[in-house]
Amino acid sequence: MSHQPPATSHPAWATGICAGVHAIGSHDVVYVPDNPLSHVLRVFESEYHDVRLILATREEEAFGIAAGLYLGGRRPTVMCQSSGIGNSLNAITSLLVPYEIPLLMIVSWRGDDGEWNAAQRPMGQAVRSIFDAISVAHATIASPTAAQETVQRVGETAFRTHTLGACLLPRALSTMTSAS
Repeated sequence: MSHQPPATSHPAWATGICAGVHAIGSHDVVYVPDNPLSHVLRVFESEYHDVRLILATREEEAFGIAAGLYLGGRRPTVMCQSSGIGNSLNAITSLLVPYEIPLLMIVSWRGDDGEWNAAQRPMGQAVRSIFDAISVAHATIASPTAAQETVQRVGETAFRTHTLGACLLPRALSTMTSAS
């Protein structure tokens, strides 16, 4: 009797994020490890063999790598936690914004409603205002079924306009682990 491994079931929101990233032609995903984003990484690893996953040790390093990828003709995506945006403000505002280096950001939004970790709240509550202040277009992924369209729309706009685009993944959505 042969045993087959159980079929893996990925959260629909993670599958949608990956489909949106892939649809815009982003085949390089630079990331800093984060628990919610680990679901997205598993989908990339299992279903998108043409996507290269690049681990960064810090968020500002991720943005530097992404800038180099873009200058080399690629369409990079950076995945990090909202607190990592705070770590990266200098890289974003002194390199990416002034030199019109576009990229897509998938941001695990910590500190929003229901956050258990008090240290995540200040940056999480400020992230949208910070994006507004530095002219980074952003959208919140509202539901699992909206994930692909939101990511694709924000990514296409970023690369077409040579700007940055961010998709915020709220905690309420990222804690949904079922495939529905």
